[in-house]
Order: sequence, then C-alpha cells, then structure tokens
Amino acid sequence: MKVYRTGLGSMSGRELTMIARSAREARHDHHKLRRVASTYIEVGDRRPWVLARITGSNAITGQTNRWTYTWEEVELSTTGYSTKTGGRTSTNETSALNLCELVNDGSATEGPGWNLATAPAGFSIQPIAQCCVQMWCTRDTSADIRWFFQMANVLDGTCT
Repeated sequence: MKVYRTGLGSMSGRELTMIARSAREARHDHHKLRRVASTYIEVGDRRPWVLARITGSNAITGQTNRWTYTWEEVELSTTGYSTKTGGRTSTNETSALNLCELVNDGSATEGPGWNLATAPAGFSIQPIAQCCVQMWCTRDTSADIRWFFQMANVLDGTCT
C-alpha cells in the first residue's frame, strides 16, 4: 500500500480516493448539502419535534390506506391543550405522514398489523381522526423537511 505524506499527515491511496469521491458528490449535490446545512444553522429556531393536533387527512393518490395529514401545533394547558399562537402548521410547513402507514399497500397485513383478510365485511382501515400527537421532522432524500408521527389506524365500518 502506497502512503502519501503531506502537511496533513500520512494518507493511503484509498483515503485519497475517498476524499476525491466525497468532493465529486459534494459538487453534484451541493444544493442538497446547503439545505441540510441550513437545518443546523436554524437549530436554535427549530425544535426537532412539536405537539400537534391532526386537523384532517387526504388520501395519497395511487396509494392504498395511506394519507397525508394537515395539522397545527398545540401547547399544553391546565385544562388540556390549545392551539399555539404563531405555531407551526401544515400550511406554513408541510403536511405530515404516519409512519404506521408507510408499509400499507392494500394487501395482506397493513401497518401496524391489521390482517385485512380477517376484517369483517364492510370494515376498512381509517385515516387518523382529529387527535393530538407528537410530531418529528427530518430531511428526506431531496433535503426537504418532512413531518411525521406514529399512530395505529383504526379498523371501522358498518356490519353487513
């Protein structure tokens, strides 16, 4: 193994190759890196989680038993909760996803374990209704901020 000595210390050819590969990736994805870096710059302004109330749902086109959710940030009070004045919402941020629904495809077992084959006729998985949840945010593969929560959907319907 060839070792190169520089002002930075000694590096192998493999390490130099890794540095060159990282530089190429940084040039290619510089806009994503800039957006991800902004997360750390904003860290004082952005908590990685909020308490939120789910306010509605919209079926995801082309998906089965999956929804996007509208929401608003809430704060706890001595009597329960209230909408946080100036808080985050799906209008000024993004809609949220339910992690339990990510595996849903309409066949066999849906998240977090509903076996559709044993569901009574007339029953189906329902979107999360208005309730309070803890939501987290992260960056997706496009470096966009995504909000998500995790809650089991209910199976509901009318007996036939």
